[in-house]
Amino acid sequence: MRLLGACLTLLVLFALYGGYAYRDHALRDTEFSDGISYLDVGPAEIAFRAEGLDHGDITPVILVHAMFFHMGMWDDWAAELAHSRPVYRFDVPGHGLSSLAADGDYSLQSTMHTLQAFMDQQGIDKAILVGASMGGATLFNFAAEHPHRVEKLVLVNSGGLEGHDKSDAENGGLPDGAYWVLRYLPDWSLNQFVDWLTADNRASDAFKSDFIRVFRNIDTRRGIIGRMQDFKSPHTESVLPQIPVPTLVMWGEKNPQLPVAQAERFKTLIERSGNPVTLRIYPGAGHLLPVEGVEAALQDLIAFVEREG
Repeated sequence: MRLLGACLTLLVLFALYGGYAYRDHALRDTEFSDGISYLDVGPAEIAFRAEGLDHGDITPVILVHAMFFHMGMWDDWAAELAHSRPVYRFDVPGHGLSSLAADGDYSLQSTMHTLQAFMDQQGIDKAILVGASMGGATLFNFAAEHPHRVEKLVLVNSGGLEGHDKSDAENGGLPDGAYWVLRYLPDWSLNQFVDWLTADNRASDAFKSDFIRVFRNIDTRRGIIGRMQDFKSPHTESVLPQIPVPTLVMWGEKNPQLPVAQAERFKTLIERSGNPVTLRIYPGAGHLLPVEGVEAALQDLIAFVEREG
């Protein structure tokens, strides 16, 4: 009984400590939201940034971030792209500064609808789409379904070839309340997660600090769990050959999450449409190229975006 009492006491002390040390923080109406605009797209109010709007009637770029992260992962690339054309980026519902989805739907189809609604409300008929990981999976499906809205497509360590035909909810994992457990992940474990994804600490301390700050928001964790439950990988082998636009596939050679062999598979499947595909693999790089300071990747992106045809 004494041992049980001691264990219970330790659990209570841990809960109290964790409840304070890892308490939730607001993101909106703080310096973190400086320069952010908001747009109602139906089920959610999404946060977005628009840069380079003084370039007139030229095809804009739209950047869609990876799961777990937010539009801040594009800061460096967006600044460079905005020198020559409009650049838009937004947080998907349940991530970053965007609200949770009122209907609780974080599926691939819902994310595609968010992108379409964003383009419609911003008056964007056609865009160059750039997506990382989950963002890539969203965009190649969008390009196949709405090719008239896409001028070019860029897939940065794209998801979609993991081989999962069912969402985590269908597989019986990740209960709705899992976001409470995530609250107690210590900062050092979140830092290690980013280090792992970026091939051994290639991300800046500022990026990791922002990642932790966003993670310490209850709506973010709820959104992450909801998306992990709902976001189902597509039937990739039948979708990719339907993409009719020029495509750039970018991959980190040391990507710990999605093996580099998947990059060649993306190229092969998309080329079945007769569509030209450019493949670039970056030695030593990991899963989050935009935050890893891979200069060659940024220059390849700029060259592809600015190339005629």
